[in-house]
Amino acid sequence: MARAHSPLGAVVLRGCGVMMLPLMLSACSWSWFGLNSSATHAKAHGTGSLSVAPADDFAYLPARADHISPNRIENTAMTGIVLKDDINEVVRKRIAYSLRSAGFRIDDRRRVLSGSIETFTVDDMRSPALWTLKIRYVVIDTATQRVMFTTACTVKRKAPKFTSNTIAIEDTVQLSIDTLIGDPGFIKAVN
Repeated sequence: MARAHSPLGAVVLRGCGVMMLPLMLSACSWSWFGLNSSATHAKAHGTGSLSVAPADDFAYLPARADHISPNRIENTAMTGIVLKDDINEVVRKRIAYSLRSAGFRIDDRRRVLSGSIETFTVDDMRSPALWTLKIRYVVIDTATQRVMFTTACTVKRKAPKFTSNTIAIEDTVQLSIDTLIGDPGFIKAVN
C-alpha cells in the first residue's frame, strides 16, 4: 500500500534539513578543533616549586614600544585581534594554570618566574593560521635577586583559521610552557 506524503510534511522535513545542516557542520568542525585543543596536549609531569610573577612582570614588549595596544595581537589578515584583557594578563594566567596542571607547586615565594613577551602574532592569510609566540622566561631567587635561569622560547603553532581566539591563545601558551618544562635548566632551577 503506497503511502501519500503531505505537502506540509515535505516542507517541514526540508526546513529541518536546512536548519540541521549548519549544526551538523559546526559539530564536525568543533570535534576537529577539539583534537587540537590544549586538552589533548601530552601533559608533562613536573616537579619543583616556584611562584608566577604578577602580570605586570610579564612585559608585552610590542605594547611597551607603542607598536600596538596592550590588548592586541598582531594579525596579518586584519588590524589585529583585540582581547578584553591585556595580553600580559592572559598569558600570565595561562602560564600559571599550565604549570599547576603539569604538577608544579606555584606557591613558593623563594623562586619567581617572570618574563617578557617579545612576539605574539598570528598569520591567517591562509589556512591553517600560524600563531607565533616568543617569551623570554626568567627565574629569580628572591632572597639573593640572582637569576637562576633564563631562556627565550619561540613556538609556532598551526590552528584552524576560524578557531576560537581563546583556544588558539591557550594552546600556543601551553606549547611554550611544554617547551619550558622540557628544559633541564628550568627543572634544576625550580628544585
